[in-house]
Amino acid sequence: MTLIKETVMSDLPGIVLCHKDAFPNALSTKLGDRFCSKMLSWYIVHERGIMLHAEDDGRVVGYTGGIIVKQPGLPGAATSITQFSFHQFVISFLLRPWLVLHPENLHRFQFILRNIKLKFGWIPKQVAQPVSTLFKPRWGLVVIGISRLIQGKGVGSNLLHEFENRAKTDGVEEVTLSVKNNNNQAIAMYKKNGWQVYHEDIDSLSMIKRF
Repeated sequence: MTLIKETVMSDLPGIVLCHKDAFPNALSTKLGDRFCSKMLSWYIVHERGIMLHAEDDGRVVGYTGGIIVKQPGLPGAATSITQFSFHQFVISFLLRPWLVLHPENLHRFQFILRNIKLKFGWIPKQVAQPVSTLFKPRWGLVVIGISRLIQGKGVGSNLLHEFENRAKTDGVEEVTLSVKNNNNQAIAMYKKNGWQVYHEDIDSLSMIKRF
């Protein structure tokens, strides 16, 4: 029987194993267990993070991580996690310098450069912004990882439903996510569960579900 639980630090080793199985070619996986552990721990220890996982016979078979957005103008998940794991990121690259040419690095060069400047104080950590009357508190779904042997068996949908239920309990009116536009399996799952596309760019879709 698969159980959905809120993740705590003692669950982290199982989350790392699941992440590597779900995303074997991802840069984070290539950077090693220590980097994965540091990166994924953000969802557990940070006040704006949320992580849930699915267990089957005590083994982590899926997980989801998200960000709680209650205030406008704060960094998003990608920047927050990059800053949080920056030192381990550098150490991992020093041990594996060939990964500098990994496609994810080449694709996100401007993002990486901005985070280097941010880390060393060359740009301010938070730029004051006028509060938009359009801002609504929300939860952002950042990642869902499912062990490859059980993909397509409903674990992703179960994690998604629990994430949505906890967001509703927290009082927010919507949840959002971004997904690569060639990830047809994930897009189909989100649409099946009531998510809608509200923006599309060159390589990704932004989706929303309102309660």
